[in-house]
Amino acid sequence: MSQTTTAPTADEIREAVAELVGFHARDIADDANLIALGLKSLHIMQLVNVWRRAGLTVSFKDLASEPTVAAWAGRFS
Repeated sequence: MSQTTTAPTADEIREAVAELVGFHARDIADDANLIALGLKSLHIMQLVNVWRRAGLTVSFKDLASEPTVAAWAGRFS
């Protein structure tokens, strides 16, 4: 996962999740439940930490409450 100072796009979020759960990014739909795809709470914390270090404001609760690429991208826009 690369760090960025700008908010991640839906494609960047998808890539980050795919790397953690072992899927191809192209197989993760915008509205797919990421937890159902195998994303664990530890993975969510890893993403929170990466994005916080990049200067973004995000919490575990933000991501866990609606675990889809579309919802996460909406939080950053």
